[in-house]
Amino acid sequence: MKSYLLLCITTLAFTYQAIAQNEQALTPEPYTAKYEATWKAGWFPITIEAERTLTQNEDKTWDLTFAAYSSIADLHEASNYTIENNIIKPNSYRYKTSGFLSKKKRGQTFDWDKEHVFITERDEWAEYDLLLGMQDNLSYQEQIRLDLMAGKTEFEYQVAYKNRLKTLSFKVANYSKSKTKDGHINTVEVVQLNKKKKASTRIWFATDYDYLLVKLKNKESNGDSNTIELKNAQIKQKTITGF
Repeated sequence: MKSYLLLCITTLAFTYQAIAQNEQALTPEPYTAKYEATWKAGWFPITIEAERTLTQNEDKTWDLTFAAYSSIADLHEASNYTIENNIIKPNSYRYKTSGFLSKKKRGQTFDWDKEHVFITERDEWAEYDLLLGMQDNLSYQEQIRLDLMAGKTEFEYQVAYKNRLKTLSFKVANYSKSKTKDGHINTVEVVQLNKKKKASTRIWFATDYDYLLVKLKNKESNGDSNTIELKNAQIKQKTITGF
């Protein structure tokens, strides 16, 4: 049960070695977005409220936070990073849970001078080297948006997860319109590759709002599923009403 609940609230919670020097620099808009996540396993559904924010600091770094709340558990994630030549370079990552999930903390510091990742809860350096394009467990979701803005259609990321790396691959599947409470918005559907048989992850981004994530549908090979939908967001001095 704990693993299912953790999957639901962290799903939202979705490697490039070089970028051409003449590529146009992309600057994302800060935003605040609220979501509702519903996880289903048999007859027992769980609904969770979540909020995600992106802000830029005076030192030109970015803070991305994700917080999910329910009556029995909370989760908080935070990533601080810089953007260089349209590539996100993580500086730090923090993760914390409480309540039914039990209290857990983990974090990483990315030392680009030493080209290594420090794992704070273990007080040790990771076994892998830190290379350009590597992401943390939250920042890669914003890298997808930057790559969509740049017109890319396939993406693959090396994500630093605890003391190992995981490879996540995605591709653009379809451009369409999604119906919200205030009408239709233009969206692009992205699917995750290399999933297990009968499993799938599909993500929709709003193309007219810096590719803000508006919906995610995840299905596991055992039949369990969860859906994340945007309720409302503030971006580009505009309000988006979700589903």
